[in-house]
Amino acid sequence: MLKLTSTVILLAAAGVAVPAQAQEMQSHRAAYDVSILERGKPGNKVGSYAFELKQTCDGYTIYQRMRLEMESGRGSVVSEQQSQMTESRDGRKITFEHRSTANGKQTSIVKGGATLDQNGVGEAVFTDPQGQSVALPAGTLFPIAIARATVKHAKAGDGGFDALFFYGEKPKSPQAVNILIGRVPKRLGDLEVPKGAEAVIQGQGRIYYRGGFFDTDGKDKSKGEQAAFEMSSLMLDNGIELYGTHEEGDGGIEYHISKLEALPKPTCN
Repeated sequence: MLKLTSTVILLAAAGVAVPAQAQEMQSHRAAYDVSILERGKPGNKVGSYAFELKQTCDGYTIYQRMRLEMESGRGSVVSEQQSQMTESRDGRKITFEHRSTANGKQTSIVKGGATLDQNGVGEAVFTDPQGQSVALPAGTLFPIAIARATVKHAKAGDGGFDALFFYGEKPKSPQAVNILIGRVPKRLGDLEVPKGAEAVIQGQGRIYYRGGFFDTDGKDKSKGEQAAFEMSSLMLDNGIELYGTHEEGDGGIEYHISKLEALPKPTCN
């Protein structure tokens, strides 16, 4: 089963947690059409992806759900992946819950939380599977801090950077990420936006990047081992993703935005 991915979840940046005055992400709700990728070429539609980001007085919450219907030797398999996360505004605390099902039966569930100290070092503690923990080295970033910092790198004209990324999908060490930021490809230059969402998109810059994600448990990315997966994304500089891909070996998926709705900011004291 493909890992659930999105720009907000799998963007990357280097360094320490992002301060509160950094780039804010637009609260929004979006839907995407998902198609199969075979050797880089898009094929038939195989599912849907729903994503919601809400700014709160203390930070952000993320909800996402991907549903795929794939053919196998034993017939059709309907898989779903759902995630719910909260992240503090200073990027030092996260809670997470990830669930996967196949043909209506639960196949995995992962719950827990993680914190980073003022030096960017921390620990993730899992309540399901219970009793497991993972050390988080200095430089580890959570989803929102990563997305905010990536926008900053793009606006600064950086061509690429390395990072560590953790969002609790498994009780494993953070992944090493290599990001290349480049020009928006011509084929995505005129990507259609959902009707009625022009006000949310108007005036926002577009950022395109490709990323490779490497498992770090006992491995050294500099020795050239294969990435666990690769992805690409076209996003706005307010954190809204318009298009993305997720590739593992010769296969993968791509998704195009089909619906977009801005959500209000919270009223805070």
